[in-house]
Amino acid sequence: MSEDNIEMKLEVKESEQDAKTVVSNNIENLILSLKDLTTSNDLISVSKEVEAIKASFYTKLKSIDKDSDKIEKEFKLVYNKYKKEKNILRKKIEEEEEKNLKIKKDIINEIKELTLEVEIKKETYKKFKELQNKWRSTGHVSIRYKNDIWQTYNHFVEVFYDYLKLNNDLRDLDFKKNLELKVDLCKQAENLINEKSLNKMHQELQLLHEKWKNIGPVNKDERESIWERFQEASKKINKKRNDFYTDLKQKDKEKINLKTDLCNQINDIAKNSFKSHHDCEIANKEVENIVTKWKAIGRVSKNENKECWKQLRESLNNFYKVKNNFYRERKKENKHIIKIKTQICENAEKLEKNTNWQETSQKIIDLQKKWKRSGHVFGKTNDALWLRFKKSCDNFFQAKKNHQSLLLKEEKKNIIKYEEIISKISKYKMSKDFKETVSFIEQNIEKWKKIEANSNNSKLESKLKNVINELLDKQKVEKKELQEIKNKFAISLIKGNKKELEKHKTNLVQKITEKNKEIDQYETNKSFFVSNKSNDPLLKQINKKIEKLVKETDQLKKELKLLNNF
Repeated sequence: MSEDNIEMKLEVKESEQDAKTVVSNNIENLILSLKDLTTSNDLISVSKEVEAIKASFYTKLKSIDKDSDKIEKEFKLVYNKYKKEKNILRKKIEEEEEKNLKIKKDIINEIKELTLEVEIKKETYKKFKELQNKWRSTGHVSIRYKNDIWQTYNHFVEVFYDYLKLNNDLRDLDFKKNLELKVDLCKQAENLINEKSLNKMHQELQLLHEKWKNIGPVNKDERESIWERFQEASKKINKKRNDFYTDLKQKDKEKINLKTDLCNQINDIAKNSFKSHHDCEIANKEVENIVTKWKAIGRVSKNENKECWKQLRESLNNFYKVKNNFYRERKKENKHIIKIKTQICENAEKLEKNTNWQETSQKIIDLQKKWKRSGHVFGKTNDALWLRFKKSCDNFFQAKKNHQSLLLKEEKKNIIKYEEIISKISKYKMSKDFKETVSFIEQNIEKWKKIEANSNNSKLESKLKNVINELLDKQKVEKKELQEIKNKFAISLIKGNKKELEKHKTNLVQKITEKNKEIDQYETNKSFFVSNKSNDPLLKQINKKIEKLVKETDQLKKELKLLNNF
């Protein structure tokens, strides 16, 4: 194994040891450690350590019975103070970054204005250098704007150098100085690849990039090559770091998969229903063996390790819950089943005289299903409860059967009355007076509506409409008036039946929509024939169809209006 890899492994071990130290501390030491961290000059940099202490504290607090509330109160006092001071610091940093952002934007605008001067003198260059120094001395901005603001600044600096009419020797001298600085940064970046500490290597590279941004441009011919050199060194450093963490992440992933698989095995065991104490003991030994294997796999990264332990605890909780429930249920199972069956009997006795047949039938059926699911109690108690429940069910269904027999007789009587009215209308001798015929139909419709509706009433109503229409069709009346009378009678039949009224309205609206679409289509077709006089006969034919559709639509609208009045 190379020295680099050995050093990387040591860093990971040290990091794991720090976390382990936090976890192993007793609860008093955790509070003291938290107090020490709150005195840090940079409260934000210690936030991860604070959260690790908090997690460890609450884990250990669960195992404390005495004075746990008092200890938690003391911890919260210190923790809340830390949070408050950290938030104040963060707000101060954000305000400072906002201020720096405004300063840097102003610097960019001033550099931009310098590039617009017609003749750039020595004073202009001096002003430019002052702005550069001001940029370097200005603090950081928010990470959201950091890259954009620097790119904008760098762009206008390059524009200034590319276009200023300044003494070439002075400009070249500045370019040469910048090139020397950037070459030195490249060398430093290239040497960083040999750094054994990954964290130090990464931090140093970030500092080099910050320095690079604050160095001005170089000669145009050398800009691309020097940047490519620096970028190539950065890529190698980042690749070395990424390769290490990718390898570590892959190993962690394999460990996590193994641990997840073992947890799933525990969950599968927890899904089994235990039929005896012996079954429970065998399952318990299997779970203990799985936990031993789980621990032997080893640690993973800090955050993932926390999730793995959480997953194991949840799986064990599932198993122990099932195990505990099994022993608890064994003691109270018979008592519980008797209680459920007694309650079912009482509910059935309350329902057996209910005359809401459809709803109550479903409730009785549901009770029967519940009875089957409730389990079995051995002995005379079960038989007695079953006879009690069966008696209530039999009483209800017998009463329902008797009621349905009466309804069937009544329904047959009503069908005869309906058919008599249909027969009477079909045999009616047509009168010369149309009003007399209309009055006759109206009287019979009123008789029809007074008869109680039956299950097959729709078929009978259809027959009634047919005989009424046949009778009306024989009358010598204008087609329009005849249709209005038919509509009136059709609506009269469904008057009071909200469901049928709404259904009829919906049908009418749909027909009106279809007619309007058809009219629009013909109107569109007409536009083609307007410029083509040879098609006049066809144009007349389309106009007739449109006229017919308009009349039909108007008729449908009148019918809908009549319905809305009801």
